[in-house]
Amino acid sequence: MKEHRAPWECTYAKEEKSECKPCRRPKSDQEYFEILCLCILQAGLNWGTVRRNWQRYRKGFYDFNIDRLAKAQSRELMKQPNAIRNMKKIKDIIHNAKEFQKIKKEYGSFSNFLKSLERVEDREISRLLMERFKHVGGYTAEYYLHGIGYR
Repeated sequence: MKEHRAPWECTYAKEEKSECKPCRRPKSDQEYFEILCLCILQAGLNWGTVRRNWQRYRKGFYDFNIDRLAKAQSRELMKQPNAIRNMKKIKDIIHNAKEFQKIKKEYGSFSNFLKSLERVEDREISRLLMERFKHVGGYTAEYYLHGIGYR
């Protein structure tokens, strides 16, 4: 089982869940948010496409700067030459940036939010993520938790 840093290196994404170690834990809210955005942007695409275009996507989404995206307008992002051309994903990323700001205000950091869930069952944590964040379903929530090294 190889330890990995980039989610596209993860065999979990290829349905080999039992043979994959969780990714390393992010060091900042920015990293937690970027991985969430990666999970959202990857939906419907293959990992090769995401890997090849990742730096371009980062540039198109202001390096996934939470505060900047929380203030962004979806039409503005659609005009970015490097952003993905999917209005629903763009709107959901903007919503999720605002939700990250709320979590930071409530808990101090996303890491503290996760610590508050230590005694909560995995299924319940996935449900909480699906309620708070847009474009996050059961599999995306599960994969996100794996991608941030949670449990």
